[in-house]
Amino acid sequence: MSTQRPSFVKREREMKLKDKARAKAERRAARRAEPRTGHGPPIATDEAAGEAAGVTTANSDTGPDASSASAITPPPGRPR
Repeated sequence: MSTQRPSFVKREREMKLKDKARAKAERRAARRAEPRTGHGPPIATDEAAGEAAGVTTANSDTGPDASSASAITPPPGRPR
C-alpha cells in the first residue's frame, strides 16, 4: 500500500510542471534580452549609413537603370 495520498502526488507533479514552465519562460526572456549576433555583415538602419554607402533615397528611380528597377521579376522556381 502506498504511504502517500494520490492527491499529494498529483499536486507535487503539477508543481514540478509549473516550475519547469516558469524556468523555461525565464530562459526565453533572457535569450530575447541578449543582443543577437548575425552570421552576415551588419545592416545599416539609419540614413547616414545609407548615404555613406552611396545610396540616395531621393532620386533612386531616375537615371539609365530606372526602367529595369521598376520591372521586378520573381525568382526562378515554382510557377504561380
